[in-house]
Amino acid sequence: MSMHILPAYVTSLNTRKRKPKKYNTEAHDNWLMKNGIHPDQLKKIKKPLDSKWKSRYTENMMVDRSNYVSSGMSGSASSCAKRGVMVNLHKEPEEVRKAIMDKASRVMPLFNKGGLQYATPETDLTQVGSKSRRG
Repeated sequence: MSMHILPAYVTSLNTRKRKPKKYNTEAHDNWLMKNGIHPDQLKKIKKPLDSKWKSRYTENMMVDRSNYVSSGMSGSASSCAKRGVMVNLHKEPEEVRKAIMDKASRVMPLFNKGGLQYATPETDLTQVGSKSRRG
């Protein structure tokens, strides 16, 4: 008999409290002791605190910020890194530079309220930004 044929007051949810089962944890405790990870064993082991961890961490995270340029409108130096493809465009060969500039000129929001996407040469540019993704 399926549940959809029964009246609304009949439910498959058991609302009575069940007694908690008592598990025999002796085998598990023995396994933990054998592997050295029982809570009683872990309490006995105290790891020495390393007080210099913060200074070592900050030294590893140091970055040369001398040539950073702000991506904001102020134009002053800040902590933003130069990460764009156009930053090192002058180092590329001429044909690669031309291909990058061609693709960069075809990046636009293709759909209504959408993010920037690459418009292929077959894309109808008269309807860019007004189409819907759903059709």
